[in-house]
Formats: sequence, structure tokens, C-alpha cells
Amino acid sequence: MRLLMRFSPDDAVFRVRLNLQQVSCAAEALRAWLPLVSQLRPVAMEFEAAHPDGLCRGFLADLLVVPPPHERSSRRRGDRAGPAAPAVTPIAERLGLDPAGFEADEEGTGGVLSARGEPVVSGDAPHGAYLLLVRTGADPLHPEGEATDHEGTGEDLL
Repeated sequence: MRLLMRFSPDDAVFRVRLNLQQVSCAAEALRAWLPLVSQLRPVAMEFEAAHPDGLCRGFLADLLVVPPPHERSSRRRGDRAGPAAPAVTPIAERLGLDPAGFEADEEGTGGVLSARGEPVVSGDAPHGAYLLLVRTGADPLHPEGEATDHEGTGEDLL
């Protein structure tokens, strides 16, 4: 059962996709992700083993994160990326992703930041971030509040 979550119109809502390839069991993956999960304080999480025929190996995590307003960067004059962009920098840097690669949508209310290739491992953190989605005021995967099916192989994320 999927619960409908409501967000403030000013909330920057993130989907953080992680891949941990070098572990042998789910318990080890969860222990490795615990420090990051504690820092990001997601409002929802999903963890699963990667499909043997899929693009990723090991274990996957999907975190739904809504940072408090005081943890967001301030918007700079002339920022082309819209209201979601200022919130991207702190979380992207925490995950080891380059915020300069953020691609805003046409409305400027959301966007995507992809690792392009192998998941990025930041410092000694084993989490391997590979995708960061953001949308202002809504879940980036379900902006209307409903679960939707997405077709495709996922190759466009690499």
C-alpha cells in the first residue's frame, strides 16, 4: 500500500537513488547506509537487492528526502535553474555529485542530477549515489500524488 504524502509548495522534495555494489548481504548494506540515512533523515525509504539481470549490482536504496529550509543554499541572482536548484547543491555535495550537472525541467520546479556511469562514491562513504531527482512541492516520481508506471530499460540513466 502506498501512502499519499503531502508537501508544502515550498518544499524541495528529493528522490535519492543509491547503489552499494560491494556487499554480500542486505544487513551489511543497511549498516553501510545507516550514517547517510541518519544525516539525510528521509521521510520514506525502500531498500532492495538489485535484479541479477539489471543494470546495477548489489543492493539499491531509494530515499525520499525533504530537507528543512535552513539546510538549503540561498538562491543566487540570475540563477537559471528555478526554485528547486538552490536546494540541490548541499545534498548533491553530500552525495559526492557535482551540482553543476543539475538539469532543471522547463518550468524550473524540478530536475535531475545523474552520475553518468558508475555510481559516485564520496570519500570513504560506500553508498554510491547515481541519481538525484528533485521537484518543488511534490514527489519527483509521483507529482500528482499517484503511483505511475515508467517504461524503459534505465539505460538513459547511465
